Amino acid sequence: MLKTDIESMASNHSCEIYNYFTTSTLTPQTVCVSSVRVPDAVQIINCLNEHIDIASVAGGFPMGQVPLSSRITEVEYAISQGAAEIDIVIDRGLANIGDFKRLYHDLRSIKSVCVNSDVTLKTILSVTELDSYHTVYKMAMTAMMAGSDFIKTSTGKEAENATLSHGVIMCQAIKKYHDVTGYRVGFKPAGGIKFNEQALSWLILVKNQLGNDWLKASLFRIGASSLLEDVVKRLSIVLKKLQTNYK
Repeated sequence: MLKTDIESMASNHSCEIYNYFTTSTLTPQTVCVSSVRVPDAVQIINCLNEHIDIASVAGGFPMGQVPLSSRITEVEYAISQGAAEIDIVIDRGLANIGDFKRLYHDLRSIKSVCVNSDVTLKTILSVTELDSYHTVYKMAMTAMMAGSDFIKTSTGKEAENATLSHGVIMCQAIKKYHDVTGYRVGFKPAGGIKFNEQALSWLILVKNQLGNDWLKASLFRIGASSLLEDVVKRLSIVLKKLQTNYK
């Protein structure tokens, strides 16, 4: 929804959220919008009588390079307006110079806001803007140690999309963190995932790296509205064939 949420929410009946839920039978785990659009999204979902959480990108998305106080203020605003999940992005510059202590402090401060409101925190690593797989691993560990409920590959705004290799590194970090702490952290690939074949590749990766316990919405998500459109389209074709066969 992020791509057009500012332009398309001028009225309830012209926005993508309304159009989708009045024409489709598939229900996503969340609908993600920018922080200023959380009130609109909440209102529309309530009007449609749908039980779906609203997620909000906040904290200086998509660069994460604003003062911590401003990031916290935006997170607090999104939560106060009804966001049940917060997606924040790290400052990649800090990660690439190895300042994980400051990154941990910033994430921990934002996590404390989410904990107080029982809100899920997803941390976006923007892996293709990190300088090595080693940095990806260390950043994943830092995000989990700071309390992230999910770690996410990308904002979708990067010049390059995350690869399965990045996913392997992140899943290895999740597995190690679980082995040490017993706590399960979710994984969310995003950016450039448009077709069901791509989604299946990520699903198989998660199954092989983390096991069946992660193959549920509370621990595995895919961020891509265009993927949902492809899945709906393909399912409709299958259903039509089945209906034809049974006539």
